[in-house]
Amino acid sequence: MIETDISRAIVTEYSNRLLEHLDNDVVIVGAGPAGLAAAFYLAKAKVKTTVIEKKLSIGGGIWGGAACFNVVTFEDKDILDEIGVTTKKKGNLYIADSIEFAAALAYKAKKAGAEIFNLVEAEDIVLKDEVIRGVVVNNAAGRSIKLHIDPFCISSRFLIDATGHPAELVGILKKRKPQLFPKDLQEYFMNVETSEAGVVEKTGEIFPGLWVAGMSVCDTYNLPRMGPIFGGMLKSGKKVAELINEKIKSANA
Repeated sequence: MIETDISRAIVTEYSNRLLEHLDNDVVIVGAGPAGLAAAFYLAKAKVKTTVIEKKLSIGGGIWGGAACFNVVTFEDKDILDEIGVTTKKKGNLYIADSIEFAAALAYKAKKAGAEIFNLVEAEDIVLKDEVIRGVVVNNAAGRSIKLHIDPFCISSRFLIDATGHPAELVGILKKRKPQLFPKDLQEYFMNVETSEAGVVEKTGEIFPGLWVAGMSVCDTYNLPRMGPIFGGMLKSGKKVAELINEKIKSANA
């Protein structure tokens, strides 16, 4: 075994994957529950999908459950059954192990055909003729220590902000177009029932080429926070995938 053969295999494989996914139907920023659910359903429908995540691990806030109690809750289990997650019924809720849930969701998205790049951070968007056409990305580790390094671009027909609480892509757009989002990007006080319904209802396109899913919806529309219940986020990811898939089918018809 030669050390440079190992290095060559890694560098070649990663470079080939990246080159293959510089152009995409859909790019999802944020590999939390909504982003991974969207990736699963899009890839399952044979839509070319790339997910970027600035952290080392994917899964967003799933892993910690509530206050580091690694158990998460859901109102129903249809999507959990589809991805093979074990659940228990507790009163009107279903509960699942957060480790199993995060791992299963990531595995199913990847096996369906979605490409996932971790340690890649979105720092800007590509805007042409008032339509968002992609995302400007950089090395997340370099960004974290404030190195002055230039980015590169990944193109998309549809860009999904699934960054969670910060709604990072919406924030980038708001900075240059404040009239589009006159309110601050933030959640309202906790109200689980209202938020669980609202996050699904409000999922969709908010600017040509830019879509919101999951907790990004809550911050964009000032919906209440919801805490460690994840059904709405999964349903939001599935809904945005279905809406975009219908757009693609219509465009190709």
